[in-house]
Amino acid sequence: MRLLNMIRKRHLLTFLATLTWGVWATLAWAAPGPVPGGKYNIPLSGEPNSLDPAYITDIYAVNVANNIFDGLVEYDKDLNIVPAIADIWKIARDHKSYTFLLRKDVRFHNGRQVTAEDFVYSFQRILDPATRSPVALFFLNIEGAKAFNDGLVDRVTGLVAKDPHTLLIRLEQPYAPFLSILAMANAKVIPKEAVGIDFGTNPVGTGPFRFDAWTPGKGIILSANDGYFNGSPFLDTLYFQIYPSHEIENMFSDFERGYLEESIIPSDKYEMIKSSADYAKRYNLVSKPLLNLVYVGINVTIPPLDNIKVRQAISYAVDTDTIVKEITKRGSIRAKGILPPGLAGFNPDFVGYTYNLDKAKQLLEEAGFPNGKGIPPLELWTFSKSESVQLELQAYQKYLKAVGITVIPRVADNWQHFLSLIDEKKVPLFYAAWYGDYPDPDNFLYVLCHSRSRTNRMGYSNPIIDQALEEARREMDYMKRVEIYREVQRLVMSEAPIITQHVNSFNYLFQPWVKGVEISYLGGAYIPFRKVWIDFKPHK
Repeated sequence: MRLLNMIRKRHLLTFLATLTWGVWATLAWAAPGPVPGGKYNIPLSGEPNSLDPAYITDIYAVNVANNIFDGLVEYDKDLNIVPAIADIWKIARDHKSYTFLLRKDVRFHNGRQVTAEDFVYSFQRILDPATRSPVALFFLNIEGAKAFNDGLVDRVTGLVAKDPHTLLIRLEQPYAPFLSILAMANAKVIPKEAVGIDFGTNPVGTGPFRFDAWTPGKGIILSANDGYFNGSPFLDTLYFQIYPSHEIENMFSDFERGYLEESIIPSDKYEMIKSSADYAKRYNLVSKPLLNLVYVGINVTIPPLDNIKVRQAISYAVDTDTIVKEITKRGSIRAKGILPPGLAGFNPDFVGYTYNLDKAKQLLEEAGFPNGKGIPPLELWTFSKSESVQLELQAYQKYLKAVGITVIPRVADNWQHFLSLIDEKKVPLFYAAWYGDYPDPDNFLYVLCHSRSRTNRMGYSNPIIDQALEEARREMDYMKRVEIYREVQRLVMSEAPIITQHVNSFNYLFQPWVKGVEISYLGGAYIPFRKVWIDFKPHK
Protein backbone atom coordinates (compact mmCIF):
# COMPACT_ATOMS: atom_id res chain seq x y z
CA MET A 1 0.00 0.00 0.00
CA ARG A 2 1.67 3.20 -1.20
CA LEU A 3 0.98 6.31 0.80
CA LEU A 4 1.83 9.73 -0.59
CA ASN A 5 4.01 12.10 1.34
CA MET A 6 1.77 15.14 1.03
CA ILE A 7 1.25 15.14 4.79
CA ARG A 8 4.87 16.23 5.11
CA LYS A 9 4.06 19.65 3.72
CA ARG A 10 3.93 20.76 7.33
CA HIS A 11 4.50 24.43 6.66
CA LEU A 12 1.07 24.74 5.04
CA LEU A 13 -0.62 25.03 8.41
CA THR A 14 -4.30 25.54 8.85
CA PHE A 15 -6.13 24.62 12.00
CA LEU A 16 -8.09 21.38 12.17
CA ALA A 17 -11.28 22.14 10.27
CA THR A 18 -13.21 19.26 11.73
CA LEU A 19 -12.41 20.16 15.33
CA THR A 20 -15.39 20.09 17.65
CA TRP A 21 -15.49 23.54 19.20
CA GLY A 22 -17.14 24.75 22.35
CA VAL A 23 -19.31 27.83 22.59
CA TRP A 24 -16.68 30.01 20.97
CA ALA A 25 -16.94 28.33 17.60
CA THR A 26 -16.70 31.63 15.76
CA LEU A 27 -13.13 32.22 16.94
CA ALA A 28 -10.63 31.83 14.10
CA TRP A 29 -7.41 30.10 15.12
CA ALA A 30 -5.42 30.99 12.06
CA ALA A 31 -2.67 33.49 11.44
CA PRO A 32 -0.89 34.91 8.39
CA GLY A 33 2.14 32.65 8.76
CA PRO A 34 4.33 30.74 11.20
CA VAL A 35 6.71 32.68 13.40
CA PRO A 36 9.84 30.77 14.47
CA GLY A 37 11.11 30.78 18.04
CA GLY A 38 9.68 30.90 21.51
CA LYS A 39 9.09 28.69 24.53
CA TYR A 40 5.87 26.72 24.99
CA ASN A 41 4.91 25.88 28.59
CA ILE A 42 2.80 22.73 29.02
CA PRO A 43 1.31 21.62 32.36
CA LEU A 44 1.57 17.99 33.48
CA SER A 45 -0.73 16.96 36.32
CA GLY A 46 1.55 14.02 37.15
CA GLU A 47 5.20 13.05 36.72
CA PRO A 48 6.13 10.47 34.08
CA ASN A 49 7.29 7.14 35.39
CA SER A 50 9.85 6.79 32.56
CA LEU A 51 10.50 8.25 29.11
CA ASP A 52 11.83 4.92 27.82
CA PRO A 53 9.32 3.63 25.23
CA ALA A 54 9.69 0.11 26.60
CA TYR A 55 8.28 1.22 29.97
CA ILE A 56 5.76 3.94 29.13
CA THR A 57 2.29 3.19 30.53
CA ASP A 58 1.09 6.61 31.72
CA ILE A 59 -0.36 9.55 29.82
CA TYR A 60 2.20 11.96 31.30
CA ALA A 61 5.08 10.09 29.69
CA VAL A 62 3.21 9.88 26.37
CA ASN A 63 2.83 13.68 26.40
CA VAL A 64 6.59 14.09 26.52
CA ALA A 65 7.79 11.03 24.60
CA ASN A 66 5.75 11.74 21.46
CA ASN A 67 7.94 14.80 20.92
CA ILE A 68 11.26 12.99 21.45
CA PHE A 69 10.70 9.83 19.42
CA ASP A 70 9.33 8.64 16.09
CA GLY A 71 8.11 5.25 14.91
CA LEU A 72 7.40 3.63 11.59
CA VAL A 73 3.98 5.31 11.35
CA GLU A 74 1.91 7.86 13.23
CA TYR A 75 -1.66 9.17 13.52
CA ASP A 76 -2.89 12.26 11.74
CA LYS A 77 -5.53 14.57 13.23
CA ASP A 78 -8.30 12.25 11.99
CA LEU A 79 -6.59 9.14 13.42
CA ASN A 80 -5.57 7.80 10.02
CA ILE A 81 -2.30 5.87 9.94
CA VAL A 82 0.23 7.93 7.95
CA PRO A 83 3.98 7.65 7.27
CA ALA A 84 6.58 8.66 9.83
CA ILE A 85 10.01 7.01 9.42
CA ALA A 86 8.46 4.46 7.06
CA ASP A 87 7.89 6.06 3.66
CA ILE A 88 5.97 3.15 2.17
CA TRP A 89 4.66 -0.18 3.42
CA LYS A 90 3.12 -3.26 1.92
CA ILE A 91 0.83 -5.74 3.66
CA ALA A 92 0.67 -9.34 2.41
CA ARG A 93 -2.68 -10.76 1.33
CA ASP A 94 -2.75 -13.08 4.36
CA HIS A 95 -2.21 -10.08 6.70
CA LYS A 96 0.75 -11.85 8.29
CA SER A 97 3.62 -9.99 6.66
CA TYR A 98 4.44 -6.25 6.65
CA THR A 99 7.29 -4.72 4.66
CA PHE A 100 8.36 -1.16 5.49
CA LEU A 101 10.62 0.99 3.33
CA LEU A 102 12.38 3.52 5.58
CA ARG A 103 13.38 7.09 4.83
CA LYS A 104 17.12 7.57 4.42
CA ASP A 105 17.29 11.05 5.95
CA VAL A 106 16.35 10.17 9.54
CA ARG A 107 18.97 10.57 12.25
CA PHE A 108 19.00 10.04 15.98
CA HIS A 109 19.72 13.03 18.17
CA ASN A 110 23.29 11.70 18.54
CA GLY A 111 23.76 12.15 14.79
CA ARG A 112 23.66 8.53 13.62
CA GLN A 113 21.45 7.46 10.73
CA VAL A 114 18.45 5.26 11.55
CA THR A 115 18.41 1.82 9.91
CA ALA A 116 16.09 -1.18 9.87
CA GLU A 117 18.36 -2.87 12.43
CA ASP A 118 17.44 -0.14 14.92
CA PHE A 119 13.78 -1.15 14.69
CA VAL A 120 14.70 -4.82 15.08
CA TYR A 121 16.66 -3.89 18.22
CA SER A 122 13.92 -1.62 19.61
CA PHE A 123 11.12 -4.18 19.24
CA GLN A 124 13.28 -7.11 20.33
CA ARG A 125 14.36 -5.18 23.43
CA ILE A 126 10.72 -4.77 24.48
CA LEU A 127 10.23 -8.53 24.06
CA ASP A 128 13.44 -9.45 25.87
CA PRO A 129 12.49 -11.11 29.19
CA ALA A 130 15.38 -9.25 30.83
CA THR A 131 13.72 -5.93 29.97
CA ARG A 132 10.52 -6.86 31.79
CA SER A 133 8.58 -4.42 29.63
CA PRO A 134 4.95 -3.92 30.69
CA VAL A 135 3.98 -3.47 27.02
CA ALA A 136 5.54 -6.66 25.62
CA LEU A 137 2.05 -8.11 25.12
CA PHE A 138 1.44 -5.68 22.26
CA PHE A 139 4.22 -7.33 20.25
CA LEU A 140 3.80 -11.02 21.11
CA ASN A 141 1.98 -11.67 17.84
CA ILE A 142 5.23 -11.19 15.93
CA GLU A 143 6.59 -14.52 14.68
CA GLY A 144 8.92 -16.04 17.27
CA ALA A 145 8.20 -13.30 19.82
CA LYS A 146 6.67 -15.58 22.45
CA ALA A 147 9.53 -18.10 22.30
CA PHE A 148 12.00 -15.24 22.65
CA ASN A 149 10.00 -13.68 25.49
CA ASP A 150 9.98 -17.06 27.22
CA GLY A 151 13.76 -17.28 26.94
CA LEU A 152 13.71 -20.29 24.59
CA VAL A 153 15.48 -18.67 21.61
CA ASP A 154 18.03 -15.90 21.19
CA ARG A 155 16.22 -13.73 18.60
CA VAL A 156 12.77 -12.89 17.22
CA THR A 157 12.55 -14.60 13.84
CA GLY A 158 9.74 -12.34 12.63
CA LEU A 159 11.88 -9.19 12.81
CA VAL A 160 14.12 -8.96 9.76
CA ALA A 161 16.30 -6.13 8.44
CA LYS A 162 16.35 -7.09 4.75
CA ASP A 163 18.72 -4.21 4.05
CA PRO A 164 19.58 -0.97 5.90
CA HIS A 165 16.29 0.63 4.88
CA THR A 166 13.87 -2.27 4.49
CA LEU A 167 12.20 -3.82 7.52
CA LEU A 168 10.15 -7.02 7.34
CA ILE A 169 7.80 -7.96 10.17
CA ARG A 170 6.14 -11.37 10.03
CA LEU A 171 3.25 -12.21 12.35
CA GLU A 172 2.20 -15.57 13.74
CA GLN A 173 -1.36 -14.82 12.66
CA PRO A 174 -3.38 -11.83 11.43
CA TYR A 175 -3.42 -9.06 14.01
CA ALA A 176 -6.11 -6.48 13.27
CA PRO A 177 -4.78 -3.58 15.41
CA PHE A 178 -1.12 -4.07 14.40
CA LEU A 179 -0.63 -0.88 12.35
CA SER A 180 -2.34 1.17 15.05
CA ILE A 181 -0.04 -0.35 17.66
CA LEU A 182 2.98 0.67 15.58
CA ALA A 183 1.88 4.30 16.02
CA MET A 184 1.95 4.04 19.83
CA ALA A 185 4.54 5.76 22.00
CA ASN A 186 5.91 2.31 22.86
CA ALA A 187 6.75 1.46 19.24
CA LYS A 188 9.32 4.23 18.76
CA VAL A 189 12.83 3.57 17.54
CA ILE A 190 15.81 4.02 19.88
CA PRO A 191 19.61 3.78 19.38
CA LYS A 192 21.23 0.77 21.03
CA GLU A 193 24.41 2.66 21.91
CA ALA A 194 22.46 5.19 24.01
CA VAL A 195 20.58 2.66 26.12
CA GLY A 196 21.73 2.36 29.71
CA ILE A 197 20.33 2.39 33.21
CA ASP A 198 19.45 6.08 32.88
CA PHE A 199 17.80 5.94 29.43
CA GLY A 200 14.35 6.49 30.95
CA THR A 201 15.51 9.82 32.38
CA ASN A 202 17.97 10.73 29.61
CA PRO A 203 16.37 9.52 26.37
CA VAL A 204 17.68 9.79 22.81
CA GLY A 205 15.28 9.64 19.88
CA THR A 206 14.75 11.02 16.39
CA GLY A 207 11.88 13.41 17.13
CA PRO A 208 11.34 17.11 16.49
CA PHE A 209 12.56 17.93 20.00
CA ARG A 210 15.63 16.71 21.89
CA PHE A 211 15.70 15.89 25.57
CA ASP A 212 17.58 18.51 27.61
CA ALA A 213 16.83 18.10 31.31
CA TRP A 214 14.44 16.65 33.88
CA THR A 215 14.16 18.09 37.36
CA PRO A 216 11.96 15.69 39.38
CA GLY A 217 8.87 17.37 40.72
CA LYS A 218 9.56 20.50 38.68
CA GLY A 219 9.72 20.03 34.93
CA ILE A 220 11.13 18.53 31.74
CA ILE A 221 12.86 20.62 29.07
CA LEU A 222 13.02 19.71 25.38
CA SER A 223 14.79 21.78 22.72
CA ALA A 224 14.18 21.99 18.98
CA ASN A 225 15.85 19.43 16.73
CA ASP A 226 16.91 21.63 13.83
CA GLY A 227 17.87 18.57 11.79
CA TYR A 228 14.46 16.93 12.04
CA PHE A 229 13.62 14.99 8.88
CA ASN A 230 10.13 16.48 8.67
CA GLY A 231 11.40 20.03 8.97
CA SER A 232 12.59 21.99 11.98
CA PRO A 233 9.89 22.79 14.53
CA PHE A 234 8.92 26.43 14.90
CA LEU A 235 9.25 26.47 18.69
CA ASP A 236 12.67 26.66 20.33
CA THR A 237 11.69 24.97 23.58
CA LEU A 238 9.01 22.80 25.15
CA TYR A 239 8.79 23.02 28.92
CA PHE A 240 6.59 20.44 30.64
CA GLN A 241 5.84 21.91 34.05
CA ILE A 242 5.04 19.20 36.58
CA TYR A 243 2.33 19.93 39.12
CA PRO A 244 2.54 17.58 42.12
CA SER A 245 -0.85 16.52 43.45
CA HIS A 246 -0.74 19.10 46.26
CA GLU A 247 -0.17 21.90 43.73
CA ILE A 248 -2.65 20.84 41.04
CA GLU A 249 -5.05 23.67 41.87
CA ASN A 250 -2.32 26.16 40.94
CA MET A 251 -2.33 25.06 37.30
CA PHE A 252 -5.27 27.17 36.15
CA SER A 253 -4.21 30.26 38.06
CA ASP A 254 -0.74 29.97 36.49
CA PHE A 255 -2.42 29.85 33.07
CA GLU A 256 -4.47 32.96 33.81
CA ARG A 257 -1.26 34.77 34.79
CA GLY A 258 0.23 33.85 31.42
CA TYR A 259 2.78 31.36 32.76
CA LEU A 260 1.31 28.49 30.71
CA GLU A 261 0.30 28.34 27.05
CA GLU A 262 -2.55 25.92 27.76
CA SER A 263 -4.58 24.55 30.64
CA ILE A 264 -7.32 22.06 31.34
CA ILE A 265 -10.48 23.76 32.56
CA PRO A 266 -11.22 22.89 36.21
CA SER A 267 -14.59 21.18 36.59
CA ASP A 268 -15.86 23.83 39.01
CA LYS A 269 -15.10 26.58 36.49
CA TYR A 270 -16.33 24.91 33.30
CA GLU A 271 -19.88 26.32 33.21
CA MET A 272 -18.71 29.79 34.14
CA ILE A 273 -15.97 29.84 31.50
CA LYS A 274 -18.21 28.37 28.80
CA SER A 275 -20.72 31.20 29.22
CA SER A 276 -18.25 34.01 29.90
CA ALA A 277 -17.86 36.74 27.31
CA ASP A 278 -14.66 37.85 29.04
CA TYR A 279 -12.99 34.44 28.67
CA ALA A 280 -14.21 34.27 25.06
CA LYS A 281 -12.33 37.47 24.29
CA ARG A 282 -9.15 36.52 26.12
CA TYR A 283 -8.59 32.84 25.22
CA ASN A 284 -9.28 30.08 22.72
CA LEU A 285 -11.52 27.32 24.03
CA VAL A 286 -11.39 23.79 22.61
CA SER A 287 -13.94 21.16 23.61
CA LYS A 288 -13.71 17.73 21.99
CA PRO A 289 -14.75 14.20 22.99
CA LEU A 290 -11.88 11.82 23.70
CA LEU A 291 -11.20 8.10 23.65
CA ASN A 292 -10.88 7.48 27.38
CA LEU A 293 -12.54 5.96 30.41
CA VAL A 294 -12.62 7.14 34.02
CA TYR A 295 -13.37 4.19 36.26
CA VAL A 296 -13.10 2.60 39.68
CA GLY A 297 -11.23 -0.69 39.60
CA ILE A 298 -12.36 -3.45 41.95
CA ASN A 299 -9.53 -5.76 43.02
CA VAL A 300 -11.09 -9.18 42.57
CA THR A 301 -8.19 -10.91 44.36
CA ILE A 302 -9.06 -9.39 47.76
CA PRO A 303 -11.94 -10.95 49.76
CA PRO A 304 -14.82 -10.28 49.83
CA LEU A 305 -14.38 -8.57 46.45
CA ASP A 306 -13.62 -11.98 44.97
CA ASN A 307 -17.37 -12.60 45.36
CA ILE A 308 -19.15 -11.58 42.16
CA LYS A 309 -22.35 -10.66 44.01
CA VAL A 310 -20.48 -8.26 46.27
CA ARG A 311 -18.98 -6.56 43.22
CA GLN A 312 -22.36 -6.38 41.51
CA ALA A 313 -23.88 -4.92 44.68
CA ILE A 314 -21.23 -2.20 44.77
CA SER A 315 -21.94 -1.38 41.12
CA TYR A 316 -25.69 -1.06 41.73
CA ALA A 317 -25.15 0.99 44.89
CA VAL A 318 -23.28 3.86 43.20
CA ASP A 319 -25.27 6.52 41.35
CA THR A 320 -22.75 7.33 38.61
CA ASP A 321 -25.37 9.36 36.72
CA THR A 322 -25.58 11.86 39.56
CA ILE A 323 -21.81 11.90 40.06
CA VAL A 324 -21.26 12.83 36.41
CA LYS A 325 -24.07 15.41 36.25
CA GLU A 326 -23.33 17.15 39.55
CA ILE A 327 -19.60 16.69 40.13
CA THR A 328 -17.47 15.84 37.10
CA LYS A 329 -19.38 18.06 34.63
CA ARG A 330 -17.04 19.68 32.02
CA GLY A 331 -18.92 18.06 29.16
CA SER A 332 -18.21 14.54 30.41
CA ILE A 333 -20.71 11.79 29.70
CA ARG A 334 -21.63 8.82 31.83
CA ALA A 335 -19.89 5.62 30.73
CA LYS A 336 -22.27 2.67 30.68
CA GLY A 337 -19.55 0.28 29.55
CA ILE A 338 -15.81 0.05 28.99
CA LEU A 339 -15.77 1.19 25.35
CA PRO A 340 -16.14 4.95 24.75
CA PRO A 341 -18.18 6.33 21.84
CA GLY A 342 -16.30 6.32 18.57
CA LEU A 343 -14.72 2.89 18.87
CA ALA A 344 -15.75 -0.27 17.03
CA GLY A 345 -17.89 -2.32 19.38
CA PHE A 346 -19.40 0.64 21.21
CA ASN A 347 -23.04 -0.19 21.76
CA PRO A 348 -25.32 2.82 22.35
CA ASP A 349 -28.05 0.47 23.61
CA PHE A 350 -25.90 -1.12 26.31
CA VAL A 351 -27.31 -0.21 29.73
CA GLY A 352 -24.69 -1.40 32.21
CA TYR A 353 -25.48 -0.82 35.89
CA THR A 354 -28.17 1.62 36.93
CA TYR A 355 -28.55 2.97 40.45
CA ASN A 356 -30.64 0.41 42.35
CA LEU A 357 -30.31 0.41 46.11
CA ASP A 358 -32.75 -2.44 46.65
CA LYS A 359 -30.91 -4.65 44.16
CA ALA A 360 -27.59 -3.85 45.85
CA LYS A 361 -28.94 -4.84 49.28
CA GLN A 362 -30.45 -8.05 47.86
CA LEU A 363 -27.14 -9.09 46.30
CA LEU A 364 -25.24 -8.43 49.51
CA GLU A 365 -27.67 -10.60 51.42
CA GLU A 366 -27.35 -13.38 48.84
CA ALA A 367 -23.56 -13.11 49.13
CA GLY A 368 -23.76 -13.63 52.89
CA PHE A 369 -23.20 -10.00 53.90
CA PRO A 370 -26.66 -8.67 54.86
CA ASN A 371 -26.58 -4.88 55.18
CA GLY A 372 -22.84 -5.06 54.53
CA LYS A 373 -22.19 -6.89 57.80
CA GLY A 374 -18.87 -8.71 57.66
CA ILE A 375 -17.34 -6.55 54.92
CA PRO A 376 -14.26 -4.76 56.28
CA PRO A 377 -13.66 -1.07 55.50
CA LEU A 378 -12.54 -0.72 51.89
CA GLU A 379 -9.87 1.80 50.95
CA LEU A 380 -10.48 3.68 47.70
CA TRP A 381 -7.21 5.07 46.35
CA THR A 382 -6.36 7.87 43.96
CA PHE A 383 -3.33 10.09 43.48
CA SER A 384 -5.30 13.23 42.62
CA LYS A 385 -5.98 15.91 45.19
CA SER A 386 -8.21 17.90 42.85
CA GLU A 387 -11.49 19.11 44.32
CA SER A 388 -13.55 17.23 41.74
CA VAL A 389 -11.89 13.86 42.37
CA GLN A 390 -12.16 14.26 46.12
CA LEU A 391 -15.88 15.02 45.80
CA GLU A 392 -16.30 11.97 43.58
CA LEU A 393 -14.64 9.73 46.15
CA GLN A 394 -16.83 11.21 48.88
CA ALA A 395 -19.86 10.35 46.75
CA TYR A 396 -18.72 6.70 46.57
CA GLN A 397 -18.30 6.79 50.33
CA LYS A 398 -21.85 8.12 50.76
CA TYR A 399 -23.52 5.71 48.34
CA LEU A 400 -21.81 2.59 49.70
CA LYS A 401 -22.51 3.61 53.30
CA ALA A 402 -26.21 3.34 52.39
CA VAL A 403 -25.73 -0.44 51.90
CA GLY A 404 -23.53 -0.87 54.97
CA ILE A 405 -20.11 -0.74 53.29
CA THR A 406 -17.52 1.62 54.72
CA VAL A 407 -15.25 3.28 52.15
CA ILE A 408 -12.09 5.15 53.17
CA PRO A 409 -10.74 7.55 50.51
CA ARG A 410 -6.94 7.55 50.28
CA VAL A 411 -4.56 9.74 48.29
CA ALA A 412 -1.19 8.37 47.20
CA ASP A 413 1.91 10.51 47.72
CA ASN A 414 2.49 10.78 43.97
CA TRP A 415 1.85 9.04 40.66
CA GLN A 416 4.67 6.51 41.13
CA HIS A 417 3.35 5.58 44.58
CA PHE A 418 -0.14 5.13 43.17
CA LEU A 419 1.15 2.98 40.29
CA SER A 420 3.03 0.70 42.66
CA LEU A 421 -0.10 0.18 44.75
CA ILE A 422 -2.35 -0.74 41.84
CA ASP A 423 0.26 -2.61 39.80
CA GLU A 424 1.02 -4.85 42.76
CA LYS A 425 -2.71 -5.14 43.51
CA LYS A 426 -2.30 -4.02 47.11
CA VAL A 427 -5.51 -2.01 47.38
CA PRO A 428 -9.19 -3.09 47.18
CA LEU A 429 -10.53 -0.12 45.17
CA PHE A 430 -8.83 2.49 43.02
CA TYR A 431 -9.95 5.51 41.00
CA ALA A 432 -8.17 5.75 37.64
CA ALA A 433 -8.46 6.85 34.03
CA TRP A 434 -7.41 5.06 30.86
CA TYR A 435 -6.64 7.14 27.78
CA GLY A 436 -6.49 5.38 24.44
CA ASP A 437 -3.01 4.75 23.03
CA TYR A 438 -4.43 3.64 19.72
CA PRO A 439 -7.97 3.99 18.31
CA ASP A 440 -9.06 0.37 18.57
CA PRO A 441 -11.31 -1.46 21.07
CA ASP A 442 -8.38 -3.80 21.71
CA ASN A 443 -6.75 -0.91 23.55
CA PHE A 444 -9.55 -0.84 26.11
CA LEU A 445 -10.92 -4.35 26.50
CA TYR A 446 -7.68 -6.30 25.99
CA VAL A 447 -5.50 -3.83 27.89
CA LEU A 448 -7.84 -3.52 30.88
CA CYS A 449 -9.38 -6.99 31.03
CA HIS A 450 -7.15 -9.71 29.56
CA SER A 451 -5.68 -11.82 32.37
CA ARG A 452 -2.12 -11.47 31.03
CA SER A 453 -2.25 -7.71 30.52
CA ARG A 454 0.07 -5.83 32.86
CA THR A 455 -2.45 -2.99 32.96
CA ASN A 456 -5.28 -5.26 34.13
CA ARG A 457 -4.96 -3.90 37.64
CA MET A 458 -8.19 -5.46 38.91
CA GLY A 459 -6.71 -8.98 38.85
CA TYR A 460 -9.66 -9.98 36.67
CA SER A 461 -9.34 -13.33 34.90
CA ASN A 462 -11.78 -15.23 32.72
CA PRO A 463 -10.54 -17.79 30.16
CA ILE A 464 -13.60 -17.21 27.97
CA ILE A 465 -12.85 -13.48 27.85
CA ASP A 466 -9.17 -14.13 27.12
CA GLN A 467 -10.04 -16.43 24.24
CA ALA A 468 -12.55 -13.99 22.76
CA LEU A 469 -10.11 -11.07 22.97
CA GLU A 470 -7.43 -13.11 21.23
CA GLU A 471 -9.94 -14.12 18.54
CA ALA A 472 -10.86 -10.46 18.01
CA ARG A 473 -7.21 -9.64 17.38
CA ARG A 474 -7.07 -12.26 14.60
CA GLU A 475 -10.40 -11.35 13.02
CA MET A 476 -10.01 -9.06 9.99
CA ASP A 477 -13.76 -8.74 9.29
CA TYR A 478 -14.86 -5.43 10.84
CA MET A 479 -18.44 -6.44 11.69
CA LYS A 480 -17.34 -9.72 13.24
CA ARG A 481 -14.90 -7.82 15.44
CA VAL A 482 -17.72 -5.49 16.50
CA GLU A 483 -19.85 -8.46 17.55
CA ILE A 484 -17.00 -10.01 19.54
CA TYR A 485 -16.21 -6.80 21.42
CA ARG A 486 -19.84 -6.14 22.25
CA GLU A 487 -20.18 -9.62 23.73
CA VAL A 488 -16.89 -9.29 25.63
CA GLN A 489 -18.00 -6.01 27.15
CA ARG A 490 -21.34 -7.53 28.18
CA LEU A 491 -19.65 -10.51 29.87
CA VAL A 492 -17.00 -8.43 31.65
CA MET A 493 -19.55 -5.97 32.96
CA SER A 494 -21.77 -8.80 34.19
CA GLU A 495 -18.88 -9.92 36.42
CA ALA A 496 -18.36 -6.33 37.71
CA PRO A 497 -14.59 -5.99 38.11
CA ILE A 498 -14.92 -2.33 37.20
CA ILE A 499 -17.27 0.61 37.76
CA THR A 500 -17.32 2.61 34.55
CA GLN A 501 -17.96 6.18 35.59
CA HIS A 502 -17.53 8.64 32.72
CA VAL A 503 -15.81 9.62 29.48
CA ASN A 504 -13.84 12.86 29.62
CA SER A 505 -13.96 15.56 27.00
CA PHE A 506 -10.90 17.56 26.01
CA ASN A 507 -11.75 20.92 27.53
CA TYR A 508 -8.77 23.21 27.25
CA LEU A 509 -8.03 26.89 27.11
CA PHE A 510 -5.17 28.13 24.95
CA GLN A 511 -3.53 31.51 25.08
CA PRO A 512 -4.46 33.74 22.11
CA TRP A 513 -0.88 33.73 20.82
CA VAL A 514 -0.82 29.93 20.37
CA LYS A 515 -1.25 28.89 16.73
CA GLY A 516 -1.16 25.73 14.62
CA VAL A 517 -2.59 23.33 17.19
CA GLU A 518 -4.13 20.08 15.87
CA ILE A 519 -6.12 17.93 18.29
CA SER A 520 -7.28 14.40 17.57
CA TYR A 521 -9.63 12.21 19.60
CA LEU A 522 -6.56 10.91 21.46
CA GLY A 523 -6.25 14.28 23.18
CA GLY A 524 -3.45 16.56 24.28
CA ALA A 525 -0.77 13.88 24.43
CA TYR A 526 -0.90 13.59 20.64
CA ILE A 527 -0.72 17.29 19.73
CA PRO A 528 2.07 17.51 17.10
CA PHE A 529 4.06 20.35 18.68
CA ARG A 530 6.36 20.46 15.68
CA LYS A 531 3.51 22.29 13.93
CA VAL A 532 2.72 24.70 16.77
CA TRP A 533 4.01 28.25 16.81
CA ILE A 534 3.63 31.40 18.85
CA ASP A 535 2.35 34.63 17.32
CA PHE A 536 4.16 37.32 19.23
CA LYS A 537 1.73 39.93 17.86
CA PRO A 538 -1.66 38.29 18.35
CA HIS A 539 -4.54 39.61 16.27
CA LYS A 540 -7.08 41.65 18.20
